[in-house]
Amino acid sequence: MTTKRILSGIRTTGPLHLGHYFGALKNWIELQDKYECYFLLADVQALTTHFNHVQEIENSVKEVILDLLAVGLDPQKATFFIQSQVPELTELSMYFGMFTRLAELQQNPTIKDELKKQKDVYYGFIGYPISQAADILLFTTIPPKSGDELLVPVGEDQVPHLESTRRIAKRFNKIYGKTFIIPSTLISDFPRLPGLDMKKMGKSVGNAIFLKDSPEIVAEKIMMAFTDPQKIRINDPGHPIKCAIFQYYKALIPELADEIRINCQKGKIGCVNDKKRLIKIINDFLEPIKERRKSYEKQPDFLREIIEEGNKKARKIGRKTMRAVREAMHIDYKKLFLKK
Repeated sequence: MTTKRILSGIRTTGPLHLGHYFGALKNWIELQDKYECYFLLADVQALTTHFNHVQEIENSVKEVILDLLAVGLDPQKATFFIQSQVPELTELSMYFGMFTRLAELQQNPTIKDELKKQKDVYYGFIGYPISQAADILLFTTIPPKSGDELLVPVGEDQVPHLESTRRIAKRFNKIYGKTFIIPSTLISDFPRLPGLDMKKMGKSVGNAIFLKDSPEIVAEKIMMAFTDPQKIRINDPGHPIKCAIFQYYKALIPELADEIRINCQKGKIGCVNDKKRLIKIINDFLEPIKERRKSYEKQPDFLREIIEEGNKKARKIGRKTMRAVREAMHIDYKKLFLKK
């Protein structure tokens, strides 16, 4: 039988928001019924921006696992594990770093963009693509069989980010012998949701609706959301493509999107009424998620069990992979210490 595995992850820097849901979680829910799924809580990678806020990371691990369960991910179908609790990931990152050029890391789209903004650039940040490669490639099948697949679900815009991982896998196989499956991207066609200000949605910039937000907070945020600045009066023709509210309609109620677009362009609807209707739509969408979240909050032992089992399962795979890696790199030293 062939093995079809998926590895994806999320940084533990706070609770999850609608951008996470439409950008990743909705896809994960569908994939858990089709593949052997592993979902990583990336607490080590969270240290690249939160190394001096470790208490926040600790709290975020619980927040993230609650959100994952609340949206419908099933621990009977998928495996959840914490990055720092699988030391094989750290070891594999170290080995990969030995043959990865600095120039290659600097060309990674995320690294390249952030280098323009940051004064102080830390080793952990520069090495992020190496850590990502280890996260993915640790879940190769040993030995790799024909037909085995290692897939990473991403949006179209994230495809270049995985080239570092593919390059590292190919280079390792070329130098040390075929050990890793070359991972493939599984393209998601779900829309990338912008922030309420039409900029990139972020946990810390105040432009996101979190999955656990109360109805009052949702209403407050939506009423402050960015709309077309050229549409001042109801009968002014609007430009929906510039409006955050329209983007949320496209994601949440796509069947209404065309009607809203046409009416907005013709000046038949106003922004305030549009926002009020969206508030109800979002709150209705979030209500069952929050109810499930409250239920899981009352089951700390169950949450602990999920993570402990997930960590064990990930480590079991990791140990098998690392035995093959050490043997391929001739650093297992079996021959050196064999008795004559």
